[in-house]
Amino acid sequence: MGKRIIRLLLAFSLLAAAVQPAVVHGEEMTAEEKYNKLVEQGIFDGFPDGQSHLDWNMSRAQAAKIITLILGLDPDAAAGSGYYIDLGESDWAAGYIGAATAAGILEGYSNGIFDPTSDVTIEQLAKIMVEALDIEVDEDATVEGASDWAGKYVKAALEAGLIPPQSDYTVPASRDLLVVASYAAYEQLQETAEETAWITSAQQKGARKVQLTFNGKLDPDTAVVVLERIGDNGKQRIAVGIERLEWSIDEGSVTAVLEDKIQTGLYEVFLTVPVDEKTTTSEWQFNMTAERLERIELGGADSLPRADGVEVPIHLYNQFGEEMDERPDIFAVSGSHETKLHPERNVVLLNLSRLAVGSSVTVAVLADDRFANRTYTVGGEPELRSVEAAGFVDASGTPVSSLKKGETAYLLLRPLDQFGNLIADLDWLNENLRVEAVIQDLRPLTLPKTLVAGPGGAPAVSVTGGSYLRDTEITVTVYSNLGSVLAQASIMVPTDLELPRVPAVPSIVRPIVIIDPNSIVTVSDAAYFDFTTYFTVTTVLTTDLYYALVDAEDSEVPTEQQIIQQSGLPSMTADYGHVKVTGSKMTLQVEPNLPDHQYKLYVVGTNSGQSVSAMATAEISTLTQNVFNLIKINDESDGGQWRFGLSHTPTNAQGIIYYLITDNPFFPTAGNLIDEVVQFAKGERDESESPVVILAKGYRSWNGTTDIVDAGPASFSHASITVVLEYRGVRLLAESDLRP
Repeated sequence: MGKRIIRLLLAFSLLAAAVQPAVVHGEEMTAEEKYNKLVEQGIFDGFPDGQSHLDWNMSRAQAAKIITLILGLDPDAAAGSGYYIDLGESDWAAGYIGAATAAGILEGYSNGIFDPTSDVTIEQLAKIMVEALDIEVDEDATVEGASDWAGKYVKAALEAGLIPPQSDYTVPASRDLLVVASYAAYEQLQETAEETAWITSAQQKGARKVQLTFNGKLDPDTAVVVLERIGDNGKQRIAVGIERLEWSIDEGSVTAVLEDKIQTGLYEVFLTVPVDEKTTTSEWQFNMTAERLERIELGGADSLPRADGVEVPIHLYNQFGEEMDERPDIFAVSGSHETKLHPERNVVLLNLSRLAVGSSVTVAVLADDRFANRTYTVGGEPELRSVEAAGFVDASGTPVSSLKKGETAYLLLRPLDQFGNLIADLDWLNENLRVEAVIQDLRPLTLPKTLVAGPGGAPAVSVTGGSYLRDTEITVTVYSNLGSVLAQASIMVPTDLELPRVPAVPSIVRPIVIIDPNSIVTVSDAAYFDFTTYFTVTTVLTTDLYYALVDAEDSEVPTEQQIIQQSGLPSMTADYGHVKVTGSKMTLQVEPNLPDHQYKLYVVGTNSGQSVSAMATAEISTLTQNVFNLIKINDESDGGQWRFGLSHTPTNAQGIIYYLITDNPFFPTAGNLIDEVVQFAKGERDESESPVVILAKGYRSWNGTTDIVDAGPASFSHASITVVLEYRGVRLLAESDLRP
């Protein structure tokens, strides 16, 4: 995810490069000079002999590497070895081949072979570059010297300036052809990096942290980051709250600190940035895991005081090296003969008052499947050596800097003994310390205080805000028995006097709601006529979307308020809906329940300031004829091979196809035709169980373009083909005849 925008940008850049060639000192750069520049940038590798060897042929593995680096894809060796049987994770090109395959740029052969060392022909290079850069092709184009299948790619590459004209495009491509195209992409990409940005990686960095890196520097004031968790069915989207964004110094990356801890699952992040009075959005899908206990450490000094209620801190670290703020179940703890866990804090409480000075005590803790132990020495009686003020917090433990009338804050303290251990015994502390709070109002008021158990059980001093005539400071001071100041901290309490309020100015900002008509997709399970329509809705300044689905023949148009109130249209057969906005771009799912029908969809947005947008309108058709024309098989077969193409609506939809080529039309043995096609195509059922002879089968991702599937050599003059298209959880069936 997130790569399509990159490729589109490069496509436009390369077209510009074809018009404005790279120059050095007023002269066009040679292929050798371009090669040297790309070597400096780590895109091409130099040879041990120092030569460029641009006249050498280019292998499929080399092409995969260059495409991966130019487009900013992340190498994935595991994916490469998973796709192809002739690749291992240790192969130098496996990561590049895996990345290019996952992006839909390269593919192997039907037998699972990639053949990384074989040569790439010029027309194959043209196809790779054209598909990588999302350049539109003329399906009917032909070029002299190119194969029939390659004509459209060669023509597009020639027009974009990616390759020079050749007499024969079926011969192996030399490295200089790849250098010329790669450099044009690289040069333009560098020029536009400051203007257009996209996500280059997204990865989990903590229990509540996600780090995003970008292709260049961003403006933190204008960049918008939205994170969503994808449900198990792939349809549900759950907005993930972001507490804050922590930008890197160079503003080329950002860490999103989330409001809640991450759950295990698939996530998608969106980056929206302004470009020339418009906005561009890039996307990235990645997996994240919930926090788990990875390591336990027992804290404190090597020596513990000879006393009751001695605390040994338990430090629990997750898989990211962060100390966990939630305690997992601790199954076992051992130490002295009187050992217990603090009910609220990660500490072990020991009674060492009966042990001799100099004796040893071992503390062991078992939590989940992690274990830790440590041996301590029993020292002398506890002595107070220092007190540290750890700051004010509210009852939940959240740091605060001011109080309102009636609110209570706690000054957390860290009293330390002669060994450096925390003293938590409140009775002992109140016997050995003196605490007071001074309220600095018109007449200062001094109040004696007693240490209490603060949030989490830590020693603390509580203060409560009152009603004062002016902004007032409360100062807490901790003294020793001899009167010396050990710790001090202050907190402000603003006056609670009522002041005249400035009348609120009505909002004049009108939220914007736009429905992308190209995103409207009607799909159907023909057996049940379960129609679902998806819309891509772009929203600005909105927090809620309201919609009404009405009969297209109804002449009465609803008002914005009627849609928001979800009522008031008795003359129309209307279905209403309401969804929360989860980002600037979201998918709206509507389910018309009648086949062979025409609908109109009206959408209105609102924001927290109660501003209401203008209505956006879209048309929906559930006509059966449109449903059954959703997918179509194109016979593209020639040369004694079973080959076919597939077209469907919408053309940019990503799905999965399952296909069977049989000697006679396929029919179910029992149950559902669609399910049986999928089972045989995936190899979940043995071919001997098929009611007809299976000549070829398979399944693969389908990116929505008119592609070609090569199913292998044909042994019959004609056959039947059955294809199932799986899109957005719905499976659609198409059948046709096929000839080699």
